[in-house]
Amino acid sequence: MTETKDLRALGGVIHRFESSLQGATLTILSHEKRDLIAQALVEGLGEGITVQSSSGEYANQLAVLRVNGNKYTFAEDYREAFISEINYCPCRIVADAHGVLVYHLDYPGVIYDVSRILAEKKINISKMNVSREQKGKNALLVSLTDEVITPDVVQELQALPQVTKVISLK
Repeated sequence: MTETKDLRALGGVIHRFESSLQGATLTILSHEKRDLIAQALVEGLGEGITVQSSSGEYANQLAVLRVNGNKYTFAEDYREAFISEINYCPCRIVADAHGVLVYHLDYPGVIYDVSRILAEKKINISKMNVSREQKGKNALLVSLTDEVITPDVVQELQALPQVTKVISLK
């Protein structure tokens, strides 16, 4: 069911996350439609990406992109293609999703802090995932929302204690 337009769009979403895709490696995990998946993702990501194939068999995972020390996993189910994992954080980011990625050092209250700011701006959270390397270390909060995250919201989130980077999905 692989939708190439969704994969192209997801490749474009990665440009919001990464300032440069130089040296990126895309590993195609799927055996079916391997060339189609690679072509769609490269169209979205841009030229200069090294594409390789995996010899393994994976249930719904399509590909993994490694760039600048980060890992993005692309997957699909019966509905759509999506980013299923960023580094160690499971998520479900579809091509047209609104939301925010909040990279931070793990601390008590980060979910409250982010939720409070979004609520004050009348932004509804539809899904949220938080993962960390280990207690007190690097962590990522992925918050999908019903509304667009504006630059002023990004700036306010960026001012939170121990937040290292905030990226709006749109």
